[in-house]
Amino acid sequence: MSRDRRCSKIRVPTQGRRKAVLFRLMLWGGLVTSLTACAQGGQLTPMGATLLGDRHRVDLAEQAEALPYASLVAQNQGNRALLIMAHRTGENGRDTYWQAGDRATLHLRNGVPTSTAGFEEILLGRWLSADSNSERYRVHVHWRDASGQEWQDVATARLSCESARPVELPLTRLALERCTERLDWESSNTHSRGVYWREPGSLRIWGGDMALWPDGPRLRWQVARPWWSDAEDTGRDAEQTTLPDGAPSS
Repeated sequence: MSRDRRCSKIRVPTQGRRKAVLFRLMLWGGLVTSLTACAQGGQLTPMGATLLGDRHRVDLAEQAEALPYASLVAQNQGNRALLIMAHRTGENGRDTYWQAGDRATLHLRNGVPTSTAGFEEILLGRWLSADSNSERYRVHVHWRDASGQEWQDVATARLSCESARPVELPLTRLALERCTERLDWESSNTHSRGVYWREPGSLRIWGGDMALWPDGPRLRWQVARPWWSDAEDTGRDAEQTTLPDGAPSS
């Protein structure tokens, strides 16, 4: 999604290497050469522009509807893109890897950003751990800035969820809970807030808006075409609901 790095080589985590579904996407419509923007002086070809979005005011919802693949609409630092799921792995398929037309990659774990690749600043990892207070949990982040320097921080976090209300998504309209995650960062001595939109019962996350690290760029995303099926029961008892990796809700 970073427009300044389309021609750079990107290392994707082993579990996130592109599979056949992405290759079929590149072949879709006979435009197998359409993503070779770097070979054309950095100019996007029609397919690349379509997948990237804003450059030619392409309607990303229409593009998602036309494609038979699981997809997300994401926004980061002023860039909007349609991301296609390239791979799914992990316990119960909890890890999903998504790519834009410029090969920028987003890794979600249980629907929440865990790492990125191909951005000017990279999220190397984000994970949670339990705290002695059942109403709180810890968020750990590891990132690399544009100069190549790596940083880490830990936050004490608390999640609160509101009653479900209708939310407009790229391809549908659903009643979702708005869950706010409040984080107090230790090393940077700063505070941040993120939002998730969660489906009651199944607890599937359909979108979010969060800073990837303290004072970092915000990432906004919404599920366009989901990757799960109704047969996958991810719901939990209402009194013991959690976000990914054990983050409690209240």
